[in-house]
Amino acid sequence: MRRFSADEREEFESIALVHTDALRRMARRLLRCDGLAEDAVQETLLCAWRAFRQFQPDTNCRAWLFRILLNGIRKTGRRALIGLPPGQSLDNLVAIGSPFASFAYSEAIAAIDALPEEQRSVLLAAVEGFACKEISSMLAIPVGTVMSRLSRSRAEVRNALNHGLRARDRKRRA
Repeated sequence: MRRFSADEREEFESIALVHTDALRRMARRLLRCDGLAEDAVQETLLCAWRAFRQFQPDTNCRAWLFRILLNGIRKTGRRALIGLPPGQSLDNLVAIGSPFASFAYSEAIAAIDALPEEQRSVLLAAVEGFACKEISSMLAIPVGTVMSRLSRSRAEVRNALNHGLRARDRKRRA
């Protein structure tokens, strides 16, 4: 096996490793377990390192890495054994505007966690800032499927949050 040169290592670090935090956030949200997420990210980076000579420099490295991550999670069938630890800071996960601004992030995360896996992965990719076309490529599904899953997942999260608001209002009135 041929060794990578110092220039290749530097290129990998500057192009790929800068996305490690985003990969870790996605893996944590999908797997709901820090240990499994960390393993998945390490395997993703190792796979990307081994295949880095095949990476096209003018393409989207972030999308390429996310596709490796999502394919790896799907292939291994990883599932979280436990939920998110209590008190974990999730402030940077979901931006929620009015009328949900008074909701705790944990309620939004719970609504996202309740989604079926295929809807959750599409929604989380959208939260990470990927376009529908990029998500389609990462998940190897048609753009129309991405758009419908994204629409359904947003509606389900919105309904869950609305239901929580109504329940909170009923408690206040009682």
